[in-house]
Amino acid sequence: MSSQSPDIRTFLDVEEQIIICLNNQDRHALTLIYKSYSAAMFNIIKRIVKHDEIAQDVLQDALVKIWKNGRSFNRSKGSLYTWLAQICRNAAIDKTRSKDFQLTEKSKDSVDLVSINNQPDLDQRVDELYLRQMIDRLPENQRTLIDLSFFQGYTHKEIAQNLELPLGTVKTRIRLAIKQLRAII
Repeated sequence: MSSQSPDIRTFLDVEEQIIICLNNQDRHALTLIYKSYSAAMFNIIKRIVKHDEIAQDVLQDALVKIWKNGRSFNRSKGSLYTWLAQICRNAAIDKTRSKDFQLTEKSKDSVDLVSINNQPDLDQRVDELYLRQMIDRLPENQRTLIDLSFFQGYTHKEIAQNLELPLGTVKTRIRLAIKQLRAII
């Protein structure tokens, strides 16, 4: 038996525990989510809001949304990670559209007020490498759309306008890319 089998079972057990805890409104779900997914969630948010301090605030907001909407998670619509990532992405986009964020961005001096950590921890780098390998398996047109949507925070409408594609085409290609990623995982 390979040494990876226990790790895979442990991961699946944790994911299952999170789902059960969310359904039962057990606060332990937040602890498990934070321990298992916070680095990846933080990265998703930070790629959109660009500042550590703001990303931490958005992560807290996202965790509250996850807690409040925990019972709405549906496995038939995607994995737990996909659901968590979507909530984080939406929370980050909402933050960038808020008045206080836009005012902060406009009034910010050329000096960075927030230091950026250029050396991500090992878990974060492993997550990013794994995610990049999965995305690299997609066709170029889907890869571009996933990057713009999930990592750069563009809405489907903004992507359609920037790439001069019909909105329906953008949505369909993103949907197909997500289906392919699910099949790969």
